[in-house]
Amino acid sequence: MGCCRGGPRPIIPDTMPSMVKEVAPPRWSRVNGWSKPFDPFQVVAWAMFLTFVLAMFCVFIPMLPHDWQYITYAVTSGGFVLHYIAYVTAMTIDPAEASVRCKIYGAPRPSFDHAHQAHVIQDQYCSLCDAIVSMKAKHCRTCNKCVSGFDHHCKWMNNCVGSRNYWWFFGSIASAFTGLLGIIAVVMYILIQHFINPEALREDPHYEAISSQGTWLLFLPFFPVRTKTLVVVSIEMFVLLLASLCLVVITYLLFFHIYLLGNGLTTLSYVKRGSEQTSKASVLSSNLPTAKQADNPLSSARRRQESGLDTLPRRAHPQAQTPDTQDPAPWLRASIVSGLVSAPWLLPRT
Repeated sequence: MGCCRGGPRPIIPDTMPSMVKEVAPPRWSRVNGWSKPFDPFQVVAWAMFLTFVLAMFCVFIPMLPHDWQYITYAVTSGGFVLHYIAYVTAMTIDPAEASVRCKIYGAPRPSFDHAHQAHVIQDQYCSLCDAIVSMKAKHCRTCNKCVSGFDHHCKWMNNCVGSRNYWWFFGSIASAFTGLLGIIAVVMYILIQHFINPEALREDPHYEAISSQGTWLLFLPFFPVRTKTLVVVSIEMFVLLLASLCLVVITYLLFFHIYLLGNGLTTLSYVKRGSEQTSKASVLSSNLPTAKQADNPLSSARRRQESGLDTLPRRAHPQAQTPDTQDPAPWLRASIVSGLVSAPWLLPRT
């Protein structure tokens, strides 16, 4: 509750009322990733996590040799638990500013309407949260609150990532990266053994009562379910494809945030910097003539006239001369002049 105490309220500039004209209807601010409605990406993330857990513990690890099973169970369990803790913690933490957390959850707050408001924070005062915020705070339109040290809004967690939960977020993607590498390694080994030596995958005692080589057991060792080879191979291919796609996304995300940390940036500042560079490039390109304009002689003449090139002798602008209009060699020019002097009838009459 210490965040609700403090010194006297700072004086708000008189220009603040103009910032909140024609705002969208008030709505409740989100607390964290558990606030409803759940994001579809969040549901997909949970579904993929449960899919990998069931596939590893109920299908793949029981197929490994006995000497490998215990260590694989231990390492896989530890990886899943670490990722679960990091992910749930990052999703549960409220990333809002301390001054905002004290006052916005009691009633619906005005929401940010980008069509009518360019920004809602001025001089470190948010007109929607009605609170003084830090320099790196940003008002999230999805969560409808100011987030401390705003990095980005993560749809996979259904929560904003800020200074209060950033390292938990980074730990979740790092643990996901290592976990996916382990899953792919196990599935690749089992898939290769299916075509090279399938008997190496049937060391469980439950296979002693099965004579058919085309029959496999799932959900070992407690709830064995018989199935065919095609079903097992299809499960392996599906999990391998899903884990590979997830690894591509997670690898990009992990190394992108490593780059941001190395350069002292956040996702928001990186996006802003890219937008500024794009706008500068567009301004420069708009000042350059297009290829069609450059090939048009009328446009070229008009540009020379506007720039003042045609008001000076053409010899003063050698860059404007074409190869056909450049002066001849000095010796040739001297010969022509001497010939005109010796034959005055060739000179034009006035």
